Amino acid sequence: MSAICNHHDTCMTLLQSFEDAGFGEDHFLSNVKLAMGALACIFALIAQFWPNPFKPMPFPESRPLLLVCTVLYALLSFALQMITSFYEQDAILYTLPPNETSPFWSSLQKKRVKVSTKLPRFSINYTITLEVKDGSGQVVDSHKAVLKLTDYFEENGTFHEDFFMEDIEALISALASKKSQ
Repeated sequence: MSAICNHHDTCMTLLQSFEDAGFGEDHFLSNVKLAMGALACIFALIAQFWPNPFKPMPFPESRPLLLVCTVLYALLSFALQMITSFYEQDAILYTLPPNETSPFWSSLQKKRVKVSTKLPRFSINYTITLEVKDGSGQVVDSHKAVLKLTDYFEENGTFHEDFFMEDIEALISALASKKSQ
């Protein structure tokens, strides 16, 4: 049975490579986005079912409540879209600083890494960008690599995770050695 080439395979392999290198995943932004989405859904439920799910408020009386809930839902949805479009952009992973057992502890201590990827349509070139950020969030270093997807997939679509992980680990090592020089 053949595997299907999808972005999820490469993202999970990237995450695993960073975890193996001693970096944890930073879930803060994901948690903020989930909380905003849940809050938007709560406003939608309030607008639909207030005050009783079996006997909601009739329309003419519920107009102010509907207006407030609709505006709040729209604002939260807009804020989520802005975070995704302008802050995250192509980022697929934000890491925590490496742990003490990581081989990169000395060179990337108290630094976080943002991993971004880009795969243009109909292209075999997969661009991975690693940005090292200090404690204040300023980019202090960056490393970019272009990988050919044909090196990791067979003709039948089988993904060779081990080859991909080796190249990602080499990329992390190159970033750490560049940082320590």
